[in-house]
Amino acid sequence: YFIQSNLSRGPVVMIRWMVLLLGLFGMLNEFVYANEYEISYNIDNPEQNYPSAGPIIELMDVTKEAAPNQIRLSYTEDPTEMSITWTTNAVSPTEQVKYGLLEGDMGYVAFSTSHQFDWSYQEDSSDFYYTSGFIHEALMVNLEPGKKHFYQIESNGQTSPVMSFIAAPAPGEETPVSFLHVADQGIYSTSVMVVKDMMDRLATKDFHAILHCGDISYADKYDGQRPPPSGMAEQSMWDTWGQMVQPLAAKVPYMVTPGNHEVVGYESGWENGTIYHKRFIMPGNERFYSFTLGMVYVISVSTDDDVDAGTAQGDWLEQTLADIDRDTFPWVVVFQHRPIYN
Repeated sequence: YFIQSNLSRGPVVMIRWMVLLLGLFGMLNEFVYANEYEISYNIDNPEQNYPSAGPIIELMDVTKEAAPNQIRLSYTEDPTEMSITWTTNAVSPTEQVKYGLLEGDMGYVAFSTSHQFDWSYQEDSSDFYYTSGFIHEALMVNLEPGKKHFYQIESNGQTSPVMSFIAAPAPGEETPVSFLHVADQGIYSTSVMVVKDMMDRLATKDFHAILHCGDISYADKYDGQRPPPSGMAEQSMWDTWGQMVQPLAAKVPYMVTPGNHEVVGYESGWENGTIYHKRFIMPGNERFYSFTLGMVYVISVSTDDDVDAGTAQGDWLEQTLADIDRDTFPWVVVFQHRPIYN
């Protein structure tokens, strides 16, 4: 009734009301979470009135994990494809993903490429030295849009459980599309609460994607134990985050866009985007990109890269928006880390 009555007053009025409602629902949601989980606030200093994230959860030691872990799906620009990444502590001659429409007949095979990287607190020192696990990347092709597919990873002599995902709906297909949306997550006790809530939602409804709008693992904020001036990021926080979200990301494509804690100097623990590109498989150049889900055209914008006219991202975004066929994609969703209005 509300929608019908306000549509008669014109689309601009309708959009304003819907934005207002979304804002009110957001505030209500925040209030409910604050009470349900007893998130504390600093009432003595209103200028620092931020919720307490709680302690960092126990860090994962990737060198001890032989079985496929940190499993994560992601879309490409082609709705008949699905990227997948996982990590193990070693490699074997057979590194692959079997997949298909039937759990008992996974006749397709996608072979993976694997890489490692080193990370050190100081270039001339082995303090806080870290070598990643073997990060595997594979591409599943010839998927049937909108259909459920089963898959199983064979890696490092280990076999994962059989898991499943739903491929992207075909471009322009008139089907409802739902997202889970999160940002500024980290690996704190409250982060686990958020993941648990998302898992509960997944248990009752199908979602097409998870949109993570930057500030992902907060690897630069390891209990403030990084002495100045370096403040190098703690890479095992990335492993821990990857395993924390696996129950979500192994089922629903997990699409990310970078925040300042991934790409900006000291705020990223001097990662400067390098680790973001080593750990994630996103379309395009992985920072700014697009993909489609039925009638929805989704765009990722990197708010810590220039977006003005004449810049790589600015020109790309202007051309991308101009090229969208609005008959096929009446809905355009843009997600980014920093808010447009602040």
